[in-house]
Amino acid sequence: MKKLLFIAVLAIFGMFNAQAQDAKFGVKVGYTNITAKADFGEESVSVSESGFYVGALVDFTVNESFHVQPEINYANVEETNFLYIPVLAKYYISESGFQLMAGPQANFILDSYEGVNSFGLDLTLGAAYDIDEHFFIEARYSFELTNRIEDGGDYDVSGKYNTLFVGIGYKF
Repeated sequence: MKKLLFIAVLAIFGMFNAQAQDAKFGVKVGYTNITAKADFGEESVSVSESGFYVGALVDFTVNESFHVQPEINYANVEETNFLYIPVLAKYYISESGFQLMAGPQANFILDSYEGVNSFGLDLTLGAAYDIDEHFFIEARYSFELTNRIEDGGDYDVSGKYNTLFVGIGYKF
């Protein structure tokens, strides 16, 4: 599964690299808050923890208003490490630099926990603002679509990680 995802990410990078008029590379850093939620039939429990993230991106210009931005981000919350790989469609609202973004995101728990799937798939929604040609700020939220519990046995159990990212970045 991880090899297939890696090949898919490389194919997406290559496809947009060939078709894009312009591409910028960038780095970013910021605050993250990850909420773990478990549902047990009619009962649910959730806990939120804060940490940081760092990442790299490529911003492909498809046209003046539409960009595609694949990324790779490392996040650490408490003692748990995550890897996020989103592919975001960005739509520039106006020439002011304000943009909306959405897209799928693969995420991996880099630590091993018994009974928990390491792979998850999210839907990411957010907004960003280009401060100038190089600096930008962003905020986004990822809703997990997959169940992280490997086997609930006879019980109706599900677990998800939802993630908030707020950060600043620099494009070269």
